[in-house]
Amino acid sequence: MPLALGVAARIQERAPEDVVHDPTHLANALRDLVDACEPDGVPVATPATLTAHGQASVTAVATDTAVEATRRLRASMGDRLVLVACLPGAAATEGGCTGLLDLGKAFLAAGADVIVVLDDAGAAGAPLDTLGNIARFHQALALGTMEEYGLPLVRRQPLTAPVAGAGVVLTDVDLPRDTDVTAVTDWVHAVRGTS
Repeated sequence: MPLALGVAARIQERAPEDVVHDPTHLANALRDLVDACEPDGVPVATPATLTAHGQASVTAVATDTAVEATRRLRASMGDRLVLVACLPGAAATEGGCTGLLDLGKAFLAAGADVIVVLDDAGAAGAPLDTLGNIARFHQALALGTMEEYGLPLVRRQPLTAPVAGAGVVLTDVDLPRDTDVTAVTDWVHAVRGTS
């Protein structure tokens, strides 16, 4: 799944901040991304969108928007699309690990299929076994980028060198807004093994 919320905003001809603060715009932008690139799933949130405008921690408005967009996408798309909430680590979440668990619960209750803790800063804090248990209760997955969290690791592939494989695969970075849609589509097909 490409971390392409900026690309989705561009397809929707909206400014990124408009998409991050309006659940209708976010849901529509992600639907347009699906139509354009045919991924198996989409990121309903990323650490960059949840910590909007350079804030040090997650903002309530961005969180509420992403959770509501998740709910709307689940209602409109059903199970045809994997909804992935990529969350920042505990250090960027108010309340640390407890706040991160609460954030994960909100996305899971809204219909997210996968929670990914994208924390490369090395400030993992306590293990998040509980998040894995909560995800399983919701018949979802919880993955991370650091072994210290005690979650299975997500695979990340660069846009320029994707490798086919099974499981949840994300781009290694949030793709810039001006990323070519054809390159994103090619990445999706290469990771899927259908190129």
